[in-house]
Amino acid sequence: HQGAAPLAAFAERAGAEPAVLQCYQVSSGPDFVLIAQVADMPAYHRLAQRLFGPSSNARNVRCFFSVNRSKFDTRIAR
Repeated sequence: HQGAAPLAAFAERAGAEPAVLQCYQVSSGPDFVLIAQVADMPAYHRLAQRLFGPSSNARNVRCFFSVNRSKFDTRIAR
C-alpha cells in the first residue's frame, strides 16, 4: 500500500515527462496507468529508467505495447 506522498510524487514526475500523454491514478490493481509515446525502444528504456528506476519507489511495473489502434476519439461521450 502506498501513502499519499509517494503517489503524488509519481504523478508529478510522470506529468513532467513530455513523452507521457496521459496519466491516470486508478483503483484495484496498479496505482497508475500511463499512455506514452516514444520514438523507439531505446527512448522507451530511457523513459522507463526515469519513471521506474531505483529512486521511483516503484515495485511492480507492467508494460503493454499497442500493435494496432482500432479506434481513437477525444470527444466526450453523451
